Amino acid sequence: MFISVSLGYPPVVAWLPRQMPAHDLTDMKPVGNRIFTSRRRAGHSCRGQRGATLVEILVAVVLLSFGLVGLAGLQYNGSKFNHGAYLRSQGTALAYDQLDRMRSNLAACPTPDLPGPCGYATTFANAYDGALGAAAVACQVALPAQANAVANAVAETNQWKSCIENVLPAGQGQVSRVAAGTAYVDQCGVNHAGSPFSTFVIEVNWAEARLATGGVNQRDCVVVRAEVNPQ
Repeated sequence: MFISVSLGYPPVVAWLPRQMPAHDLTDMKPVGNRIFTSRRRAGHSCRGQRGATLVEILVAVVLLSFGLVGLAGLQYNGSKFNHGAYLRSQGTALAYDQLDRMRSNLAACPTPDLPGPCGYATTFANAYDGALGAAAVACQVALPAQANAVANAVAETNQWKSCIENVLPAGQGQVSRVAAGTAYVDQCGVNHAGSPFSTFVIEVNWAEARLATGGVNQRDCVVVRAEVNPQ
């Protein structure tokens, strides 16, 4: 190995011994009539640093944390609204269940021209009563034969109350008979105009924590209106 050194004219060739380590003379820069060499330690490189610093890692962790918090909130809200939809579907099914019971037992609700109360009529204040004897039948239990249509309606309504209380949180149910031509405002605030026929309004409500200001005392509701026995 040799290095040409320009100290004037002609150039001078300097031979380097073979035993000299290669890293001892790595950079040779001519300045005027001299040559300056810079030594580097073995194993060190002048290349730019690679990898991430601790600050960059901390910033990435913080950003990832914000993303995970947002994802958790989205998951929580999604499950909450899904549960609300489930409760509403259950309330709707229970309202139509009572309506089907009434259609199969029209004799339990006399017409306005005939005296007698409707066996299906009930208010929100009336809860499931387990002391009604043969009429005290819990939800999903077969009803025994009753003495007459009105007694059967009372037993079915009592069982309906049991189903509402078992399926819905703090669930309540009401069945109201509205005379022909009479307007009615239900629990959800819907104004039912007077119908030319006698109608029934079936209402179901339950506690719903996701409603901040809606409903009655943070309660969701379902209302079904039907002319069970038109006059």
